Amino acid sequence: MPQLYDFVIIGNSAAGLQALRTLRRHERRKTIAIIDREDCPAYSRVLTPYYVGGHIERDGLDIVDQTFYQQLGVTTVFGQTVASINPEGHFLELADGEKVGFDKLLIATGAEARTLSVSSERTTVLRHAADAIKIRELLSGAKAVTAIGAGLVSLPLLSHAADVMEKHLVVGSNRIFSRVVDAEASAILEESLQAKGLKLFKRNDVENIAEGERLTLSLKSGDKLQSDLLIVGKGVQPNTQLASAAGLQVNDGVLIDQFCCSSHPDIYAAGDAAEGADFIDGEATIQGNWMTAVEQGEHAALNMLGFSAAYEGSLKNNITEIFGIDVAAVGYCSDDAPETVCNYSADTGRFRKVFLDEQQRVIGATMIGETNDSGLYYQLVRTRSLFPGKQLLAGTANYAQTQLRLAS
Repeated sequence: MPQLYDFVIIGNSAAGLQALRTLRRHERRKTIAIIDREDCPAYSRVLTPYYVGGHIERDGLDIVDQTFYQQLGVTTVFGQTVASINPEGHFLELADGEKVGFDKLLIATGAEARTLSVSSERTTVLRHAADAIKIRELLSGAKAVTAIGAGLVSLPLLSHAADVMEKHLVVGSNRIFSRVVDAEASAILEESLQAKGLKLFKRNDVENIAEGERLTLSLKSGDKLQSDLLIVGKGVQPNTQLASAAGLQVNDGVLIDQFCCSSHPDIYAAGDAAEGADFIDGEATIQGNWMTAVEQGEHAALNMLGFSAAYEGSLKNNITEIFGIDVAAVGYCSDDAPETVCNYSADTGRFRKVFLDEQQRVIGATMIGETNDSGLYYQLVRTRSLFPGKQLLAGTANYAQTQLRLAS
Protein backbone atom coordinates (compact mmCIF):
# COMPACT_ATOMS: atom_id res chain seq x y z
CA MET A 1 0.00 0.00 0.00
CA PRO A 2 1.35 3.45 -0.85
CA GLN A 3 1.96 6.04 1.85
CA LEU A 4 -1.20 8.17 1.81
CA TYR A 5 -1.26 11.96 2.23
CA ASP A 6 -4.18 14.36 2.29
CA PHE A 7 -2.31 16.73 -0.03
CA VAL A 8 0.58 16.09 -2.38
CA ILE A 9 2.40 18.85 -4.27
CA ILE A 10 4.71 18.12 -7.20
CA GLY A 11 7.03 21.09 -7.57
CA ASN A 12 8.91 23.23 -5.04
CA SER A 13 9.09 26.63 -6.72
CA ALA A 14 6.74 29.65 -6.62
CA ALA A 15 3.39 27.85 -7.13
CA GLY A 16 4.18 24.81 -5.01
CA LEU A 17 5.67 26.83 -2.19
CA GLN A 18 2.72 29.24 -2.05
CA ALA A 19 0.29 26.33 -2.09
CA LEU A 20 2.16 24.75 0.81
CA ARG A 21 2.03 27.95 2.85
CA THR A 22 -1.68 28.39 2.12
CA LEU A 23 -2.57 24.81 3.04
CA ARG A 24 -0.80 25.13 6.38
CA ARG A 25 -2.25 28.58 7.08
CA HIS A 26 -5.73 27.07 7.04
CA GLU A 27 -5.11 23.44 8.02
CA ARG A 28 -2.52 22.27 10.56
CA ARG A 29 -3.57 18.65 11.05
CA LYS A 30 -3.80 17.13 7.59
CA THR A 31 -0.79 15.48 6.03
CA ILE A 32 1.19 17.09 3.21
CA ALA A 33 4.03 15.84 1.02
CA ILE A 34 5.99 17.98 -1.44
CA ILE A 35 8.05 16.31 -4.16
CA ASP A 36 10.76 17.87 -6.31
CA ARG A 37 13.56 16.53 -8.48
CA GLU A 38 16.08 19.05 -7.10
CA ASP A 39 17.57 18.01 -3.79
CA CYS A 40 17.37 21.38 -2.04
CA PRO A 41 14.92 23.80 -0.41
CA ALA A 42 13.07 26.32 -2.59
CA TYR A 43 15.12 29.07 -4.21
CA SER A 44 14.43 32.06 -6.44
CA ARG A 45 15.03 31.59 -10.16
CA VAL A 46 14.49 35.33 -10.58
CA LEU A 47 17.73 36.01 -8.73
CA THR A 48 19.93 33.57 -10.66
CA PRO A 49 21.34 36.29 -12.99
CA TYR A 50 22.60 38.11 -9.86
CA TYR A 51 24.32 34.93 -8.72
CA VAL A 52 25.84 34.44 -12.18
CA GLY A 53 27.14 38.02 -12.07
CA GLY A 54 28.74 37.47 -8.67
CA HIS A 55 26.46 39.91 -6.84
CA ILE A 56 25.18 37.21 -4.46
CA GLU A 57 26.36 33.74 -3.48
CA ARG A 58 24.42 30.48 -3.81
CA ASP A 59 22.74 30.76 -0.42
CA GLY A 60 21.47 34.18 -1.46
CA LEU A 61 19.09 32.42 -3.84
CA ASP A 62 17.35 30.50 -1.07
CA ILE A 63 13.78 31.46 -0.18
CA VAL A 64 13.48 29.03 2.75
CA ASP A 65 15.68 26.46 4.46
CA GLN A 66 15.03 22.87 5.49
CA THR A 67 13.69 23.91 8.88
CA PHE A 68 10.81 25.71 7.12
CA TYR A 69 9.36 22.38 5.98
CA GLN A 70 10.01 20.77 9.35
CA GLN A 71 8.19 23.54 11.22
CA LEU A 72 5.19 23.10 8.93
CA GLY A 73 5.19 19.35 9.50
CA VAL A 74 5.60 18.61 5.79
CA THR A 75 7.17 15.50 4.31
CA THR A 76 9.80 16.48 1.74
CA VAL A 77 10.70 14.10 -1.07
CA PHE A 78 13.56 16.01 -2.69
CA GLY A 79 15.92 14.66 -5.30
CA GLN A 80 13.18 12.37 -6.65
CA THR A 81 11.29 12.48 -9.93
CA VAL A 82 7.68 11.43 -10.42
CA ALA A 83 7.39 8.69 -13.06
CA SER A 84 3.61 8.56 -13.38
CA ILE A 85 0.28 9.69 -11.94
CA ASN A 86 -2.70 7.37 -11.51
CA PRO A 87 -5.71 9.71 -11.13
CA GLU A 88 -8.35 7.06 -10.48
CA GLY A 89 -6.16 5.17 -8.05
CA HIS A 90 -5.21 8.45 -6.36
CA PHE A 91 -1.51 7.67 -6.26
CA LEU A 92 1.66 8.56 -8.08
CA GLU A 93 4.78 6.52 -8.62
CA LEU A 94 8.32 7.78 -8.16
CA ALA A 95 11.23 6.86 -10.40
CA ASP A 96 12.53 4.48 -7.75
CA GLY A 97 9.22 2.58 -7.74
CA GLU A 98 7.84 4.00 -4.49
CA LYS A 99 4.12 4.86 -4.56
CA VAL A 100 2.66 7.96 -2.90
CA GLY A 101 -1.10 8.21 -2.36
CA PHE A 102 -3.08 11.45 -2.31
CA ASP A 103 -6.54 12.77 -1.65
CA LYS A 104 -5.83 16.01 -3.54
CA LEU A 105 -2.86 16.60 -5.86
CA LEU A 106 -1.28 19.82 -7.15
CA ILE A 107 0.83 19.69 -10.32
CA ALA A 108 3.29 22.59 -10.12
CA THR A 109 6.01 21.07 -12.27
CA GLY A 110 7.02 24.32 -14.00
CA ALA A 111 8.74 24.33 -17.37
CA GLU A 112 12.07 23.45 -18.95
CA ALA A 113 14.21 25.69 -21.11
CA ARG A 114 14.18 25.05 -24.84
CA THR A 115 17.53 24.09 -26.33
CA LEU A 116 19.19 24.43 -29.73
CA SER A 117 19.62 21.65 -32.26
CA VAL A 118 23.37 22.41 -32.13
CA SER A 119 25.25 22.43 -28.86
CA SER A 120 28.59 22.31 -27.10
CA GLU A 121 29.94 21.79 -23.59
CA ARG A 122 30.12 25.58 -23.51
CA THR A 123 26.45 25.98 -24.45
CA THR A 124 23.94 26.30 -21.63
CA VAL A 125 20.42 27.32 -20.70
CA LEU A 126 19.38 28.95 -17.42
CA ARG A 127 16.50 27.29 -15.61
CA HIS A 128 17.88 25.62 -12.49
CA ALA A 129 20.54 26.38 -9.89
CA ALA A 130 22.91 23.91 -11.56
CA ASP A 131 22.64 25.91 -14.79
CA ALA A 132 23.51 29.13 -12.95
CA ILE A 133 26.55 27.47 -11.38
CA LYS A 134 27.70 26.28 -14.81
CA ILE A 135 27.28 29.74 -16.40
CA ARG A 136 29.18 31.39 -13.57
CA GLU A 137 32.06 28.98 -14.07
CA LEU A 138 32.07 29.48 -17.84
CA LEU A 139 32.06 33.27 -17.47
CA SER A 140 35.16 33.15 -15.28
CA GLY A 141 37.96 34.41 -17.48
CA ALA A 142 35.76 34.71 -20.57
CA LYS A 143 36.43 37.54 -23.00
CA ALA A 144 33.28 37.24 -25.12
CA VAL A 145 29.81 35.92 -24.42
CA THR A 146 26.94 35.31 -26.84
CA ALA A 147 23.27 34.81 -26.04
CA ILE A 148 20.47 33.76 -28.34
CA GLY A 149 16.91 34.86 -27.65
CA ALA A 150 16.14 38.42 -26.53
CA GLY A 151 13.92 37.75 -23.55
CA LEU A 152 13.99 37.55 -19.78
CA VAL A 153 16.92 35.13 -19.66
CA SER A 154 19.43 36.32 -22.23
CA LEU A 155 19.33 40.06 -21.62
CA PRO A 156 19.61 39.97 -17.80
CA LEU A 157 22.48 37.46 -18.04
CA LEU A 158 24.38 39.56 -20.57
CA SER A 159 23.85 42.64 -18.46
CA HIS A 160 25.37 40.93 -15.39
CA ALA A 161 28.47 39.75 -17.26
CA ALA A 162 31.61 41.82 -16.65
CA ASP A 163 31.73 45.17 -18.44
CA VAL A 164 35.03 44.26 -20.13
CA MET A 165 33.45 41.31 -21.96
CA GLU A 166 32.36 41.54 -25.58
CA LYS A 167 28.63 40.82 -25.66
CA HIS A 168 26.64 39.49 -28.63
CA LEU A 169 22.90 38.97 -28.82
CA VAL A 170 21.32 36.87 -31.56
CA VAL A 171 17.59 37.57 -32.01
CA GLY A 172 15.21 35.52 -34.15
CA SER A 173 12.63 38.32 -34.46
CA ASN A 174 13.03 41.92 -35.59
CA ARG A 175 13.33 43.36 -32.08
CA ILE A 176 14.34 42.61 -28.50
CA PHE A 177 11.86 41.80 -25.72
CA SER A 178 9.19 41.20 -28.37
CA ARG A 179 7.12 39.08 -25.96
CA VAL A 180 7.56 41.47 -23.05
CA VAL A 181 7.15 45.10 -24.14
CA ASP A 182 5.63 46.97 -27.09
CA ALA A 183 7.57 47.92 -30.24
CA GLU A 184 8.23 51.51 -29.16
CA ALA A 185 9.72 50.39 -25.86
CA SER A 186 11.84 47.80 -27.69
CA ALA A 187 13.28 50.49 -29.97
CA ILE A 188 14.21 52.70 -27.02
CA LEU A 189 15.88 49.80 -25.24
CA GLU A 190 17.79 48.68 -28.33
CA GLU A 191 19.28 52.14 -28.79
CA SER A 192 20.31 52.29 -25.12
CA LEU A 193 21.82 48.79 -25.08
CA GLN A 194 23.79 49.28 -28.28
CA ALA A 195 25.17 52.50 -26.82
CA LYS A 196 26.41 50.38 -23.92
CA GLY A 197 28.30 48.09 -26.29
CA LEU A 198 25.82 45.26 -26.96
CA LYS A 199 26.14 43.89 -30.51
CA LEU A 200 22.75 42.90 -31.96
CA PHE A 201 22.14 40.36 -34.73
CA LYS A 202 18.39 40.50 -35.47
CA ARG A 203 16.34 38.15 -37.67
CA ASN A 204 19.08 35.61 -37.12
CA ASP A 205 19.91 32.22 -35.67
CA VAL A 206 22.89 30.06 -34.71
CA GLU A 207 23.23 27.31 -37.31
CA ASN A 208 26.56 25.74 -36.40
CA ILE A 209 29.04 25.65 -33.52
CA ALA A 210 32.69 24.84 -34.16
CA GLU A 211 34.81 23.84 -31.18
CA GLY A 212 38.27 25.23 -30.59
CA GLU A 213 40.05 27.37 -28.05
CA ARG A 214 36.96 29.51 -28.47
CA LEU A 215 33.59 28.70 -30.00
CA THR A 216 32.99 29.78 -33.59
CA LEU A 217 29.29 30.46 -34.05
CA SER A 218 27.98 30.46 -37.62
CA LEU A 219 24.84 32.56 -38.03
CA LYS A 220 22.06 32.26 -40.58
CA SER A 221 23.14 35.66 -41.94
CA GLY A 222 26.60 34.32 -42.75
CA ASP A 223 28.28 36.15 -39.86
CA LYS A 224 30.71 34.25 -37.66
CA LEU A 225 31.15 35.11 -33.99
CA GLN A 226 34.02 34.17 -31.70
CA SER A 227 32.72 33.48 -28.21
CA ASP A 228 33.75 31.71 -25.02
CA LEU A 229 30.24 30.49 -24.30
CA LEU A 230 26.72 30.52 -25.71
CA ILE A 231 23.68 31.14 -23.51
CA VAL A 232 20.41 29.84 -24.92
CA GLY A 233 17.33 31.83 -23.93
CA LYS A 234 14.76 30.56 -26.43
CA GLY A 235 11.85 30.35 -24.03
CA VAL A 236 10.46 27.39 -22.09
CA GLN A 237 8.35 24.29 -22.61
CA PRO A 238 5.81 23.48 -19.86
CA ASN A 239 6.36 20.18 -18.08
CA THR A 240 3.07 18.49 -18.99
CA GLN A 241 4.25 14.95 -19.76
CA LEU A 242 2.96 13.52 -16.47
CA ALA A 243 -0.45 15.17 -16.86
CA SER A 244 -0.78 14.12 -20.48
CA ALA A 245 0.16 10.50 -19.75
CA ALA A 246 -2.37 10.50 -16.89
CA GLY A 247 -5.15 11.44 -19.31
CA LEU A 248 -5.64 15.02 -18.10
CA GLN A 249 -6.63 17.66 -20.64
CA VAL A 250 -3.49 19.39 -21.89
CA ASN A 251 -2.94 22.08 -24.50
CA ASP A 252 0.32 23.99 -24.17
CA GLY A 253 -0.11 23.55 -20.42
CA VAL A 254 -2.40 21.57 -18.14
CA LEU A 255 -5.82 23.10 -18.74
CA ILE A 256 -7.36 24.52 -15.58
CA ASP A 257 -10.71 26.13 -14.76
CA GLN A 258 -11.35 29.23 -12.67
CA PHE A 259 -10.68 27.18 -9.53
CA CYS A 260 -7.27 26.01 -10.82
CA CYS A 261 -8.67 22.50 -11.15
CA SER A 262 -7.66 20.21 -14.00
CA SER A 263 -10.04 17.91 -15.89
CA HIS A 264 -9.88 15.57 -12.87
CA PRO A 265 -11.78 16.88 -9.81
CA ASP A 266 -9.01 15.97 -7.34
CA ILE A 267 -6.04 17.19 -9.37
CA TYR A 268 -5.09 20.88 -9.59
CA ALA A 269 -2.36 22.72 -11.49
CA ALA A 270 -0.59 26.06 -11.06
CA GLY A 271 2.38 28.02 -12.34
CA ASP A 272 4.32 27.57 -15.56
CA ALA A 273 2.77 24.16 -16.25
CA ALA A 274 -0.82 25.44 -15.99
CA GLU A 275 -2.89 27.05 -18.73
CA GLY A 276 -5.80 29.16 -17.55
CA ALA A 277 -7.78 32.28 -18.35
CA ASP A 278 -6.07 35.59 -19.03
CA PHE A 279 -7.52 38.42 -16.93
CA ILE A 280 -7.89 40.81 -19.87
CA ASP A 281 -9.43 38.71 -22.63
CA GLY A 282 -10.33 35.45 -20.90
CA GLU A 283 -8.32 33.37 -23.39
CA ALA A 284 -6.39 30.35 -22.12
CA THR A 285 -2.74 31.26 -21.67
CA ILE A 286 0.45 30.57 -19.73
CA GLN A 287 1.87 33.81 -18.32
CA GLY A 288 5.10 32.28 -17.04
CA ASN A 289 5.78 34.84 -14.32
CA TRP A 290 6.41 34.52 -10.59
CA MET A 291 3.33 36.45 -9.45
CA THR A 292 0.94 34.37 -11.54
CA ALA A 293 2.48 31.20 -10.12
CA VAL A 294 2.02 32.51 -6.57
CA GLU A 295 -1.59 33.57 -7.23
CA GLN A 296 -2.51 30.27 -8.86
CA GLY A 297 -0.75 28.30 -6.11
CA GLU A 298 -2.77 30.21 -3.51
CA HIS A 299 -6.11 29.65 -5.27
CA ALA A 300 -5.38 25.99 -6.00
CA ALA A 301 -4.62 25.35 -2.33
CA LEU A 302 -7.78 27.12 -1.16
CA ASN A 303 -9.88 25.01 -3.48
CA MET A 304 -8.06 21.83 -2.46
CA LEU A 305 -9.15 22.71 1.09
CA GLY A 306 -12.77 22.97 -0.01
CA PHE A 307 -13.14 26.72 -0.31
CA SER A 308 -14.75 28.12 -3.46
CA ALA A 309 -12.01 30.54 -4.45
CA ALA A 310 -12.37 31.64 -8.07
CA TYR A 311 -9.27 33.05 -9.75
CA GLU A 312 -10.12 36.01 -11.98
CA GLY A 313 -7.32 35.26 -14.42
CA SER A 314 -3.62 35.84 -14.86
CA LEU A 315 -1.80 39.01 -15.86
CA LYS A 316 1.55 39.66 -17.47
CA ASN A 317 3.78 41.07 -14.76
CA ASN A 318 7.45 41.16 -15.69
CA ILE A 319 9.99 43.36 -13.92
CA THR A 320 13.70 43.18 -14.60
CA GLU A 321 16.92 45.18 -14.88
CA ILE A 322 19.10 45.06 -17.98
CA PHE A 323 22.37 46.94 -18.34
CA GLY A 324 21.39 49.16 -15.41
CA ILE A 325 17.98 50.01 -16.90
CA ASP A 326 14.80 49.07 -15.04
CA VAL A 327 12.07 47.61 -17.28
CA ALA A 328 8.54 46.49 -16.44
CA ALA A 329 5.49 45.30 -18.35
CA VAL A 330 2.11 44.80 -16.72
CA GLY A 331 -1.07 43.48 -18.33
CA TYR A 332 -1.87 43.88 -22.01
CA CYS A 333 1.01 45.68 -23.75
CA SER A 334 0.32 45.40 -27.48
CA ASP A 335 -0.19 48.37 -29.78
CA ASP A 336 -3.48 46.96 -31.09
CA ALA A 337 -5.12 48.13 -27.84
CA PRO A 338 -8.02 50.53 -28.53
CA GLU A 339 -5.97 53.43 -27.18
CA THR A 340 -2.51 54.15 -25.82
CA VAL A 341 -1.15 57.13 -23.92
CA CYS A 342 2.59 57.72 -23.83
CA ASN A 343 5.13 59.90 -22.02
CA TYR A 344 8.85 59.77 -22.81
CA SER A 345 11.83 61.91 -21.90
CA ALA A 346 14.98 61.27 -23.91
CA ASP A 347 16.94 63.28 -21.34
CA THR A 348 16.05 61.06 -18.39
CA GLY A 349 15.25 57.86 -20.32
CA ARG A 350 11.96 57.59 -18.43
CA PHE A 351 9.27 55.98 -20.62
CA ARG A 352 5.65 55.24 -19.81
CA LYS A 353 3.00 53.83 -22.14
CA VAL A 354 -0.46 53.02 -20.81
CA PHE A 355 -2.85 50.78 -22.76
CA LEU A 356 -6.60 51.44 -22.51
CA ASP A 357 -9.77 49.63 -23.55
CA GLU A 358 -12.87 51.17 -25.15
CA GLN A 359 -14.13 52.35 -21.74
CA GLN A 360 -10.84 54.14 -20.96
CA ARG A 361 -9.94 51.50 -18.38
CA VAL A 362 -6.27 50.65 -17.86
CA ILE A 363 -5.47 47.22 -19.32
CA GLY A 364 -1.66 47.42 -19.34
CA ALA A 365 1.48 49.52 -19.05
CA THR A 366 5.14 49.40 -20.06
CA MET A 367 7.79 51.23 -18.07
CA ILE A 368 11.45 52.01 -18.70
CA GLY A 369 13.90 53.90 -16.51
CA GLU A 370 12.17 53.43 -13.16
CA THR A 371 9.57 50.84 -12.19
CA ASN A 372 8.57 51.68 -8.62
CA ASP A 373 5.02 52.34 -9.80
CA SER A 374 4.59 48.97 -11.51
CA GLY A 375 2.60 47.71 -8.54
CA LEU A 376 0.26 50.68 -8.89
CA TYR A 377 -0.34 49.90 -12.56
CA TYR A 378 -0.95 46.27 -11.63
CA GLN A 379 -3.67 47.41 -9.22
CA LEU A 380 -5.17 49.74 -11.81
CA VAL A 381 -5.52 46.80 -14.20
CA ARG A 382 -6.78 44.37 -11.54
CA THR A 383 -9.43 46.83 -10.33
CA ARG A 384 -10.46 47.67 -13.92
CA SER A 385 -9.89 51.34 -13.10
CA LEU A 386 -10.37 54.25 -15.43
CA PHE A 387 -7.15 55.93 -16.54
CA PRO A 388 -6.35 58.51 -13.83
CA GLY A 389 -4.82 61.01 -16.27
CA LYS A 390 -1.57 62.57 -17.38
CA GLN A 391 -0.53 63.25 -13.79
CA LEU A 392 0.20 59.54 -13.42
CA LEU A 393 2.29 59.41 -16.59
CA ALA A 394 4.32 62.37 -15.38
CA GLY A 395 5.14 60.46 -12.21
CA THR A 396 2.58 61.80 -9.75
CA ALA A 397 1.70 58.45 -8.21
CA ASN A 398 -0.21 60.05 -5.32
CA TYR A 399 -2.82 61.23 -7.81
CA ALA A 400 -3.53 57.70 -9.00
CA GLN A 401 -3.54 56.32 -5.46
CA THR A 402 -6.13 58.93 -4.50
CA GLN A 403 -8.28 57.91 -7.46
CA LEU A 404 -8.07 54.26 -6.43
CA ARG A 405 -9.18 55.11 -2.89
CA LEU A 406 -12.09 57.18 -4.17
CA ALA A 407 -13.15 54.36 -6.53
CA SER A 408 -13.21 51.86 -3.68
